[in-house]
Amino acid sequence: MVREQAANFFGPLSRVWNRIINIGIREDTSLFDKKRTHLINGISTMALVVFIPYFIVYFNKDVGRYIFYESAVAIIGYSSLIVANYFRKHNLACHIFNIFNLFFYLFLAVTGGGRDGAEYIFFTTGISAMLFFKSTRVVVLYFLVNFAFFMTAKFLPRFIDPIFVYEGQKFVYIANHISIFAILFLIVNYFRSENAQQERQLKKKNVSLSEEKQKSDNLLLNILPGDTAEELKLTGSAKSKSFDNVTVMFTDFRNFTQAAEGMSPEKLVSEIHDYFSHFDRITGKYNIEKIKTIGDSYMCAGGIPVPNDTHHKDVICAALEIQAFMQERKAACEQSGDLYFELRLGIHTGPVVAGIVGTRKFAYDIWGDTVNVASRMESHGEPGKVNISGSTYVFVKDIFHCTYRGKIEAKNKGEVDMYFVEGLK
Repeated sequence: MVREQAANFFGPLSRVWNRIINIGIREDTSLFDKKRTHLINGISTMALVVFIPYFIVYFNKDVGRYIFYESAVAIIGYSSLIVANYFRKHNLACHIFNIFNLFFYLFLAVTGGGRDGAEYIFFTTGISAMLFFKSTRVVVLYFLVNFAFFMTAKFLPRFIDPIFVYEGQKFVYIANHISIFAILFLIVNYFRSENAQQERQLKKKNVSLSEEKQKSDNLLLNILPGDTAEELKLTGSAKSKSFDNVTVMFTDFRNFTQAAEGMSPEKLVSEIHDYFSHFDRITGKYNIEKIKTIGDSYMCAGGIPVPNDTHHKDVICAALEIQAFMQERKAACEQSGDLYFELRLGIHTGPVVAGIVGTRKFAYDIWGDTVNVASRMESHGEPGKVNISGSTYVFVKDIFHCTYRGKIEAKNKGEVDMYFVEGLK
């Protein structure tokens, strides 16, 4: 209940205050001008709150008549600061603020005989100058001038008699000290709010940087294996590694060039993207590393970049699923009268070297006779079949039903046995 009442009371005041301190601020106003405009408008408003009552009270009084004139000067002076900010003369407003305070409070202190505490305002104006200007010379100059005016206002009344003395002098003393504390509060609150704002901005930037880093890492991991990507980030390069036993799979669409001639380029790319996206899903399921695509060819390998003992079986299981998907797609396309592709697929097991080369557009790749033989397995395969080499057959003969096909000549390998995988035993 109390909180609601406080909100009902301070809510409108807070909105009015925010409107006042934002006078002269536009969308294109720099952050530095926003800060000092807030501070000047706030201090000027506090001063007007003090001097306007004096102006009203002493308007028709003969006693202390000079307070009326002082208040009028103060109202004009502090109002001019807000007006200058309104017309976006922010730097001019800062200079007027410092110069006006110097002479106005020196005049009050000397004419009042040092009894109203006006000289202590110089402490606050000396500090505020540090916030208003970027130039160190200007800040130091105003600080020294404020100090000189303070010393003058403090000690000059000891040598000359006060010009104005009246019975309400103590109320002016209280008002001046309230003004000092109010200005100091605004300055300290300024620092507090700026620190809080900077912390929020820093937190926001850290979150943004973290999100961008995550995006960058995800993109890199979508291009390179995790270990290779981490090594590349840490050292700027990645060393090639040898693997003694890797199972490589090649796929290729039969009669792709002829079939593609009847498609628009956009349709062709869309079709290839759809097929390869399904291949990615299947190979990802079996923890197989996608190496690259070249036109309508898809290349992947099991047992890298982290060696394992199941890559022979994993790659063949993925190959069988890929061919099953191709058969499903063929049946659907035949029913709808759409164009479809058929796939040859070849697999071979052996040693490879894996890594990245070059300095631009990094790509993880593998090299060696194993890659060449896997390509030969694909080119000598048949659509809808999984064609494997004798090297792969040795590892999977107890797991899959295989049909011997004979031998082919492979460069640097001589004659290589071939088998069709018919399914799991």
